[in-house]
Amino acid sequence: MTADVEPPGRHTKHWRWFTATIATLGVLGFGASSFLMLPLGMATDGCFESSTNPLCRMSAAGQNTVVFIPWMCLVVGTVAAVAGAVIAARLRRSPLFGLPVGVVGYLAMIPIGWVIAQQV
Repeated sequence: MTADVEPPGRHTKHWRWFTATIATLGVLGFGASSFLMLPLGMATDGCFESSTNPLCRMSAAGQNTVVFIPWMCLVVGTVAAVAGAVIAARLRRSPLFGLPVGVVGYLAMIPIGWVIAQQV
């Protein structure tokens, strides 16, 4: 066997690990998004006309967008992880490289979502 030939099933095992991990993270992310949506939705309860809180100075649409930031993070993180895994597999690497790409996408969506909420 030459060094260029990979053993059969190597990437199949990695794809199984990737699928199991992304499914587990998806379930945990769904729970976290459901939980985080509640305090973000109630964060504007203390707002009044002369409030200096940046969240209170947003429009109603912006405040509603803030509530959906955890969901945007979950979707972007999942899409980034799958895209990273497919690209890694195309480059003959393990699809598990998609997992850190998904985490970076998830975390990057937090400030991006905040900027989107301020622009709406």
